[in-house]
Amino acid sequence: MKLSELEKGKKCKIKGLNFPPEMKRKLLELGLFPGQIIEVVQDAPFGGPVKIKVKDYCFALRKSEAENIEVEECNGE
Repeated sequence: MKLSELEKGKKCKIKGLNFPPEMKRKLLELGLFPGQIIEVVQDAPFGGPVKIKVKDYCFALRKSEAENIEVEECNGE
């Protein structure tokens, strides 16, 4: 499943990042790495950004970036 497919309020575990090395490094520095639990805080309509929460901070990703993040839904955690 892709991060871009999740709805607001859903939690998921990152399974993989499908990006070129430089972009992948930036995301890793932000705390987006395989095994990390994240939450979708807001999903803007019409292809807008996806706001996510990682630990204690939030940031937004373009929908096209969210499509390159493979996740596994885990609302029970």
